[in-house]
Amino acid sequence: MDDITWVKTTVNRRLAKGHGFYLQHAKETCLVGKKGDVRDADLVLSDVIIAPRRSQSEKPPELYELIERLVPDGKYLEIFARRHNLRNHWVSIGLEL
Repeated sequence: MDDITWVKTTVNRRLAKGHGFYLQHAKETCLVGKKGDVRDADLVLSDVIIAPRRSQSEKPPELYELIERLVPDGKYLEIFARRHNLRNHWVSIGLEL
C-alpha cells in the first residue's frame, strides 16, 4: 500500500543519532500493506511521523494510531516486537517474546 517514515528525535527535538556504518540513521521506515482492494482507502494522511526515540525497537504510539486509521478493523502485524510494545489487536513477533 505505502510506507511511513518515523523521524527520530531527542527529547530536545533534535535529530537522534542512531547506529550506522556510513550514515547515522535517524529514521525508520514502516511498510504498510492491505490485503484486498486498496482503492477503498479514503483517507489521505501524512507519511512522516516526527516523534522522540524510545527504548530498543519501541515504536511511537502515533505510528500504530495512523495504521489503525488507514486500515480500520484490520489484522495488524508487528515484527521486531518486544514486550514493552505489545498492543491489543496486533500480532507481535520478535526474538524476545
